[in-house]
Amino acid sequence: MTRFFLFLSCILLFVPGLARAADYCVDVNSKKGWQGVTIPDGQITRVSYSGGWSVINGIYKPVGPRGYSGKDAKSLGPLYGYKYDQSYAFGEMLVRDQAGRIVPFAEFSALAVNTRNPAGNYAFRINDLNKALWDNAGVIKVCISMR
Repeated sequence: MTRFFLFLSCILLFVPGLARAADYCVDVNSKKGWQGVTIPDGQITRVSYSGGWSVINGIYKPVGPRGYSGKDAKSLGPLYGYKYDQSYAFGEMLVRDQAGRIVPFAEFSALAVNTRNPAGNYAFRINDLNKALWDNAGVIKVCISMR
């Protein structure tokens, strides 16, 4: 047993990133506007999500952070004026970084792992105007793993 603890201590001593690994998570509610999380300096090792949401509860099925596509996107087309950002799909998760840039979640998660000095405040929301949030449903949990 003593050898095991000695071995474990050596691993933590020589691989300090293991001891400092942490997840910073935020539950992004589809009925709210921008919702934030603050992350410290370090290296982002992974960005993940779980859950889903709908822009019109009971009519459209829940989707993940890429939002609606195909038939559902087409039927939502006439409501385009209710999108927060016209460049992205209905129901897509938007991310605002510490510089104020807004990108879709897929782009954020792909680029975050290579970002130098990612410390700062990040905000997330569904691509739906504030006045149209009332009929949404669901939550997507976003976790940023760091070391």
